[in-house]
Amino acid sequence: MAEAGERAAARERRRAAIERGVRYPALGLALFLALAAWWLSGWQMWPWLFGGVGGMVVMLLLGRGVPLAWRLTVPLLVVAVWLLTYVDPWWWVVVAGVILFAAAMVAAVHLRLRTRRPQTLGALALGLAMVTAGSVMLAVNAAEETRQTQDELNAAHAEAVARILPRTPNALVWNLVVRLSDQATGGRQAAASGTSAAADFCFHFSPQAADAFAAARGAVDCPGAFLALAAEVTNPHDYVTRLSVPGSAVRFEPDHVTSVVDACHLTFGSIFDDTPTAAPGPQLGELTLRQQHGQGHLVIGYRPCP
Repeated sequence: MAEAGERAAARERRRAAIERGVRYPALGLALFLALAAWWLSGWQMWPWLFGGVGGMVVMLLLGRGVPLAWRLTVPLLVVAVWLLTYVDPWWWVVVAGVILFAAAMVAAVHLRLRTRRPQTLGALALGLAMVTAGSVMLAVNAAEETRQTQDELNAAHAEAVARILPRTPNALVWNLVVRLSDQATGGRQAAASGTSAAADFCFHFSPQAADAFAAARGAVDCPGAFLALAAEVTNPHDYVTRLSVPGSAVRFEPDHVTSVVDACHLTFGSIFDDTPTAAPGPQLGELTLRQQHGQGHLVIGYRPCP
């Protein structure tokens, strides 16, 4: 009986020694985990107010015989777990891997790999694998979120552009002629709005159509082709005010969103005088338009006049 009592007392002493040995490392780990989770959660405060303060009150009331270190550790762990609910679950894997790897390193140093060598090495490998896998998945998720954000920005930009573009093919042709006329008079209207007539003109073209327009005019880019075309305007005022787009010049495709405008036969006259007059400016060419998001029209194809 005495021997059994001594063994029980020895076990109790070892348990107490282990408890004292891990008490403060556990507190430090809980504090680190809570602070890391706080940062990852975007500095959420509610877990600290309810989990932290509430947990400390509970521990003070119910854990009077519990050492102070444990009474602080438990609320910190509650806060850490609560905060981790705000973050990507893959962060859980990374944090758990860091803790496992750190614990395995401490064990390796403490035991010098003389005992429990397979377990210690396995914990090291598993912790490293968890950190690696979690980091890779976080990077993948971040890239996907970036792509989705960019897609949303592109969609919003396309929607905004569609609202600005002319609602009808005739209005688009008139807009192009207005920009050419403005450039022929020095581009003062566009400059007053903080832009340029060339930029406003090319805004109505898709990149492919702008390239086709530049190539047809032998220019490097769309603004260069625009300047060459604007140089052919002989009477800027009449070019705008006498413009008429014949009804037969616009042809709608079966899809009801694509149209072709024959802007090679624009007419210039007066509703009060049908006497033929010399064209005060150049013909534009054949324009293929497509309605954007059910709103404005964009030039998606260009062919020069024969």
